[in-house]
Order: sequence, then structure tokens, then C-alpha cells
Amino acid sequence: MERNLPPRAERRNDEGACWTCLDRNWQCDGGLPRCRVCTQKGTRCRGYGIRMQWPAAVARTSRQRRRRQDGQQHRHETDYRDDVAFPGATAGGSLSALGLPSEDSFFMQHYIQNIARIALAIDYTGNGYRSLLPMAMQEPALLNGILAVAASHHSRWQHTADKASRRYLGQAAKALRDRFSTPNLVHDQVTLASMLHLVSFEVFSGSSRWRGHYDAIRGWIRSRGNCADLDPFLKTWVCLLDTQSALNLGEPAMPELEPWLALDDSTAGTGENQYVDALFGCSSRLPKLMWAAARLYASSRDNQTPPDEVRSRVDALQNEIRSTAIILDSRPLVGISCRNNAVPFATVGMGEEELRRRMVATAEIFRHASHIYVHRIAHGPEEPLTVEMQASLDTAKQLLTMVPDALGPGANLGWCVVVLGAELERADEREYIQSRLDGLHLLGIHNTKNGQRILEEVWTRKDLVTQGRALPERWQDTMQRIGQSQILV
Repeated sequence: MERNLPPRAERRNDEGACWTCLDRNWQCDGGLPRCRVCTQKGTRCRGYGIRMQWPAAVARTSRQRRRRQDGQQHRHETDYRDDVAFPGATAGGSLSALGLPSEDSFFMQHYIQNIARIALAIDYTGNGYRSLLPMAMQEPALLNGILAVAASHHSRWQHTADKASRRYLGQAAKALRDRFSTPNLVHDQVTLASMLHLVSFEVFSGSSRWRGHYDAIRGWIRSRGNCADLDPFLKTWVCLLDTQSALNLGEPAMPELEPWLALDDSTAGTGENQYVDALFGCSSRLPKLMWAAARLYASSRDNQTPPDEVRSRVDALQNEIRSTAIILDSRPLVGISCRNNAVPFATVGMGEEELRRRMVATAEIFRHASHIYVHRIAHGPEEPLTVEMQASLDTAKQLLTMVPDALGPGANLGWCVVVLGAELERADEREYIQSRLDGLHLLGIHNTKNGQRILEEVWTRKDLVTQGRALPERWQDTMQRIGQSQILV
């Protein structure tokens, strides 16, 4: 699947302005989700995402597909007409460069320009979401899954009625069923990519229905067996979901994924040369340790591991987490945890130095949040933090000021904010955490609203404990008690 767009597929925007302001030479304020300058002028803000110069090979593929389908029933029930205007084209413009109807083209652009930027921590050269485009143009299950995610997200982002996503979702499900009824397509990675978009549709909507789709992915991986040929981006995406599910819900992480995350120092980097994982937002060496923490939490919760052994394993895991520290003035590359190389990061929306600072700060926030999470495996919520863990909490709070909003790496701080927020007692600190979650809500990925509900209940419980009216409770237990089961990143 390593079929990325050509190197010059992206129109450059080094000024960080929205595309409307850039084209009209206005002084953009960089506001999210829409530029205030555009709002004040009554003009539609076209956002900050990468603008694609669609490669000729993709357009050619679309035309060839239309010729094959001429006179036949379209499997994904989409009418490709030759007179459809491409969004943004001049009046009387004809067919989109992708060969999609106008509405489909609009949502595909939204996916490539915006979702591909905010659905991970760091935009990078060869962004895995964008690399799915050539495959999606040939596969109805993936194409309609992408369009469903984009249509649903766009309606939340712009506060408009969602009139399209369910139609796309139904077409994606139908095409996916067709794949499962075709033996040689069942274990193709297009099937996995399509299933992952069903998960994203529900996660972005803040729905717990993602679990049913993810259980199907777990079964798919186990039935497939050897997954060495799977695209590293898809594998890292699966690892992110599995790690988050296990960390939050106390369910064992999949043992099949351990070798996927087994990067050595030459792959993940060490010391000043560590790589930052583009999806997670942390050191590329940390996801494996978070995976191990999730398994340790599950075994301790089910009393499968004696307390002394739990404490011993916690101490060993803490030492490994300490080793992933990234020096704040270092210049790490961006990696994908299941890939054997690192690449430069993109700087759309802010300057390179600012993005570097935020990237390193975010990675360190993840490390400190992981320290606190692992500490709580062996030490219940009734115990105060140790001096070292309190220092981690204080440092993480300071680092949050270096990532002041949800641009770039700040988009993936949901889990960290919940872990850190669960330790807070003071009203002013809680208000600050609330403001950080409010900023994340602007991205239109509403699993963050579930994180806010969890923290509000955690704080209510902590206050009752202080008053002697309740017993202490882990935030994960609070999460499940109030019926939440969310991916929080």
C-alpha cells in the first residue's frame, strides 16, 4: 500500500494563514475551527489544511474506472457524471480531478486537507491518511468509509446538519460485506483500512459503538495470522486503538501486536536522536511501554498477578519510561511506531521552530502522564503521589503551556489531560484542564467531550471522598461506572 502522492502533490503554505486569507492577502488570525477574519467578513473560511494538486495518475485511474463501469450498476451506488463541478472550480467548470461528484469531492478534500492533519499528532511527509487516496479511488468500501468520516466530522466542525454521512456509511458497510463474501478479499489490507474508518466514524462522533467494530478488527488480525505485509501506518493505527482501549478499560492488550511495536534503538532512536510517533504524539519507544502498562493494569485488576510482583514490574516499567525522555531543545524526526524509518515533519499552520517545540513538549507530556498512569497501577487513588510523581505532574502542567491550543501536536492530548486532571484538587487547576478540553472540542472530534464528562465525575467523586461521603475510585472505574468507554487520544 506504500503508494504515496508525488512529492509535489501539495501546494505550499508556509505562512500559517487559512487558504481564504492567503488567496485574498488578508491578515489571518489563525483561529480554530474557522478564522475570525473570514467570519467577520462574512466569507467561508477554507481552513488551514494542505491543498492538494491532484496527481495525474489518480485522475487517470478515476477515468479508467468510469469507463469500466459505463453501462453497469455501480457497486457503491454513486453516479459519476461528466458535468459535475469540482468544489472551488470556476463557474461552468467540469469534472473533478478525482472523477467524483461535487459533494464527494468536497468531503474528500476535507478529509485530505483537515482530517489528515488533526486526526494525528504531527503532520509528516508521506502522511498515512493521505497515502490512502489512490487505493480509496479504486475501492468502494474504503472510499465511502472515508467520505462518511469526512461528512460527519464536517457537520460537527461547522455546526451544520449532517445530511450525508449515514448514506456514505451504509454504502461502506455494503461494500465491506461484499469484501467479506469474497475469499481473496477478506484479508486484504483494504478491508482493514475500511474497518478502521468505521471505528473512526464512531470515535469521532463520541459514540461507544466503536468497540463492536474494533472487536471485529481484533478477530480479523487473529484470523489473518501473519501480518508482516500490512502497511506500517495501518498497523500503528491499530496499535493506537488497542493501547487506548486497554489503558482505559482494563482489558488485556492484544499479544499479537507486541512484535509490531518491538522497535530497537536503531529504529526508534535514543537520547537526543529519539523519534516522535506521528499518531501517538510521544516518543516512538513509548507506545510499546504503554502497551505493557495496559497489560499490567489488566492483570493487576483481575488479581492475576501478586501485589509484590506488580510493584516490581511497575518499578521496572518506570525505569524504561524514564529512558524515553526527550531533551526539550533537541530536534527529533517523526516516526511511525511500526515503521523502520523516520521522516521530516510538515509545518503547515505554524513555523518549524514552533512546531518542534510543541512536538517535543507533547512527547514529554505523554511520558509524564505515563509515569503517573503506571504509578497508579500499584498505588490506589487513596494514596497521595510520591515526590517523584508529583514532580511529573507539575512538569506536565508546565509543559502544557508550551502547547497552548489544539493545533498540531496539541490535537492528541486528550488521554494525557484525563490522566493529569484526575490527580488535581484545586479549582483553578481543574478550570485550566477544562479549558484545554474545550479547546480540543473545537476540532470536532467529540471523544474529547466524553473525556470531559469523565473528569467532571472524577472530581465530584474526589470531593465526596474529601468530605468522607464516598470511597476513592480509579478514573477508569469512574469512566465505566458512568457508562463511558472511549478512545481518549
